[in-house]
Amino acid sequence: MSLDLNVYVKQIDDEIIPKWIERMNQFDMECEIHPDFSFNDHSGFLPFKVKLKNPKNQELKDREFISGFEFYKDEFDLQKELESLQSKKSFVQKLLNRQIKKVEYANDEIDSKLESCKLILNFNWGSHNSLELRMSTLSSAIISELTNGICCYPADDIWYENKTIVEDAYKELIEYENSLRPTEWKIHEFKGWSN
Repeated sequence: MSLDLNVYVKQIDDEIIPKWIERMNQFDMECEIHPDFSFNDHSGFLPFKVKLKNPKNQELKDREFISGFEFYKDEFDLQKELESLQSKKSFVQKLLNRQIKKVEYANDEIDSKLESCKLILNFNWGSHNSLELRMSTLSSAIISELTNGICCYPADDIWYENKTIVEDAYKELIEYENSLRPTEWKIHEFKGWSN
């Protein structure tokens, strides 16, 4: 099973990476992103080295793990998206000169923010590693916060407010992690960066 979070941004470049990792490390862990990562050319699994500082499951404390998520960056154009969603007038509607209801991508408020976004960042995580939820939700929330982007959980059409997005994401992931029994953790020891 895998799930997605999308972050819509005007632009993104590698200058944000140190701020992103610094912010990630404010949440009871030490993490490092793969040293070769660049927003310019990355597509696919994005690995992190992760060390939890004070987990409920003390067997995990101060051990190094590898985790991450699938990361993709694509162009985004709200007008093109709206055109693809808009139904075409039927023959009868054309004859009767009936208007088609204007389609929205999300809602008027979100759509007005999306107008200036040129990129969509996709964070995809699976259930085969228990730390993937932590890494993907915090990463998407922090990048949304740092870029003044717009974050969405498309499976349930949930659009997040940037003012509290990072703290809300952390609260939810801690609730999930604390619900896991020690035998339910699926983790992988960090054995170095592979290319």
